[in-house]
Amino acid sequence: MTLSLVLRTPPPGRVDGSVLTPERLRGRGAREISAMTLNCGRLRLPLGELFDVAGTGDDHLFVAGDLRSIDRIGQGMATGQMVVDGSCGHHLGAGMSGGEILVDGDVGAWAGAEMRRGHLTIRGNAGDRLGGAYPGTRAGMSGGEIVITGDAGQEAGAGLRRGLVAIGGRADAGAGLRMLAGTVIALGGVGAEAGMGNKRGSIVSGAPMRPLPGYTFAVRYAPPALRLALQQLKRRYLPVDDALLTGLWARWSGDRTELARGEILIFDEGE
Repeated sequence: MTLSLVLRTPPPGRVDGSVLTPERLRGRGAREISAMTLNCGRLRLPLGELFDVAGTGDDHLFVAGDLRSIDRIGQGMATGQMVVDGSCGHHLGAGMSGGEILVDGDVGAWAGAEMRRGHLTIRGNAGDRLGGAYPGTRAGMSGGEIVITGDAGQEAGAGLRRGLVAIGGRADAGAGLRMLAGTVIALGGVGAEAGMGNKRGSIVSGAPMRPLPGYTFAVRYAPPALRLALQQLKRRYLPVDDALLTGLWARWSGDRTELARGEILIFDEGE
């Protein structure tokens, strides 16, 4: 029986939920899992005081409830599959090196931060620094995929080295900040200062925007690779309009303050 954790009692403060991954709970029964403790400020709370626990830990984990006070769910996850039914706190899936997390709800800041591999799907909105780099670290994501259906906060994909951050809605200011490589797609457009310090990364805006002065217009065309990527995202339930698949895109190259080998692709709805 797949392990199921359903939040019963709201915690008295923010909780470190980093133990909530399939591999950390694999092979443990409901009684043993209920006795495990979670840090809540200076308190250590038995997991069974917060959650109704059913089943035995295996490669699949189901977590449900209003989890906005539970941080670090799925942090460092390497294998297995996790389904989260409800909105979560900060650092969800941060540092993932494999496996798959599906969230039906919103997530806080730093979701997927510095993940290396794996798949993170969020059917909702995300806070700041989605897939980003932590303070003092140059690189953020170095692989894997993050797909969210809603909007993202500031600096989505900051420090991206490899991988994909795909946003069905709008990305706030600073998307792709100091990107090294990889791709950030925002179907609803990106905010100010997108791609500042971009070395070799790609930023895709499905709505009009004004690139930074460090970018130069290059060409207007229909990128075949982008069309394939958008078709794949459409199959993952992102709201990809057919016009984005068949229309032209304006390519701007930059950032000239760095290598000038990056790009911003802006959908040309006038065509």
